Amino acid sequence: MGKFLLLAFRNVFRNRRRTIMTLLMVGGGVTGLLLVGGFFAYMYSGTREGAINNGLGHIQIFTAEHFARDEVRVLDTGIQNWRQVAAAVKTGRHIRGVAPRIDFNGMLSNGVKSSIFMGSAVDPVEEKSLGFVTHISAGKNLADKPSGEIEALVGAGVAESMNVKPGDGLTLLAVTSDGALNGIDVQVAGIVNTGIKEYDDHYVRIDLSSAQRLLQSDRITNLVVGLDATENTDRAYGELAPRLHGQTQKLVLRKWIDLATWYKQVRSLFNTIYIFIGIIVFFMVLMSSVNTMLMTMFERTREIGTMLAMGTPRMWIITLFMLEALLLALLGAAVGLAAGNLLGILINAVDVRLPPPPGSTEAMSFHVFHVPIIMIGSSLLVIVSLMLASILPAIRASRMQIAEALAHV
Repeated sequence: MGKFLLLAFRNVFRNRRRTIMTLLMVGGGVTGLLLVGGFFAYMYSGTREGAINNGLGHIQIFTAEHFARDEVRVLDTGIQNWRQVAAAVKTGRHIRGVAPRIDFNGMLSNGVKSSIFMGSAVDPVEEKSLGFVTHISAGKNLADKPSGEIEALVGAGVAESMNVKPGDGLTLLAVTSDGALNGIDVQVAGIVNTGIKEYDDHYVRIDLSSAQRLLQSDRITNLVVGLDATENTDRAYGELAPRLHGQTQKLVLRKWIDLATWYKQVRSLFNTIYIFIGIIVFFMVLMSSVNTMLMTMFERTREIGTMLAMGTPRMWIITLFMLEALLLALLGAAVGLAAGNLLGILINAVDVRLPPPPGSTEAMSFHVFHVPIIMIGSSLLVIVSLMLASILPAIRASRMQIAEALAHV
């Protein structure tokens, strides 16, 4: 068997120019798959962690009514005894913190112009304990302790539309839980840039107690749970579910993946694109390798005839060609893995910046993750491609007639 492998190795490098071109083609396919797959993995990770750290959290707690029906009045499907629920949740393992949240809508005015807004009320202290990031482009974040003025953060689009800057005042109007109209005056503490223009055009954030006074309700929309690591989401979810049984309201848990609709759509889209690229690479390697192996077979016709005349079993001829294809595939995969990882390191060091994606205002970094499963998958893809490419030439070589093969010029 050792001599058989040595013969296959010598045959591979008999025509070095052709072998080098094949290795470049196979290695190029692996390199391309590594770079594209590594960038997609980086994008998935950044999108996931960005959504979680921008306020989505790892797990959110709602009442069952929140998903069963629309609100008749403000916060009538909200959590009542949320402090008791938060205290029970905080004792769980992997829990970093629990932050209450209120989502509400209304009108805002600068005294001259009015517009609708999408409001979010938070506890600044709890938000900071969870490590949530607020992208302040001007001014400052909400104060940890309430002062004389009610502070608000507004989106960049709101600030531009209402012509306000940090220190200016706005009036927020909203319908209370009793169906009345209520309003509060707020002072713009800072301007927020979330990176999503449609969101920035209507976004307003105030502290939780001010929102409860505005809405005349002590309920909240939901509780946001932060964990020590995203990988512990399933484990924490399984431990928290029993803790919520027996509450006065029926509560449900939602993982971040259940709420991150945009993330799931992006991942599904780019997974489909990656599969399509993989299919292209597969057929590219397959067709070019078939051509290479057929050329090799025709050049070695008299040699194959001699081997058959000496009594070499025809199955050995097939095995020899497939061994040569396997050696080419392994060498090509090694070249591709080396080139892909080196190029990935270089790209990460240069820190290439891409234009903002649709709906965003921030540039995207082009980084490449080194993902072992992608390395294994791309290597197996080219190995399978070359093995399939060797079947037809191997069978044609094994079926040669000895007399015709020896007479071949």
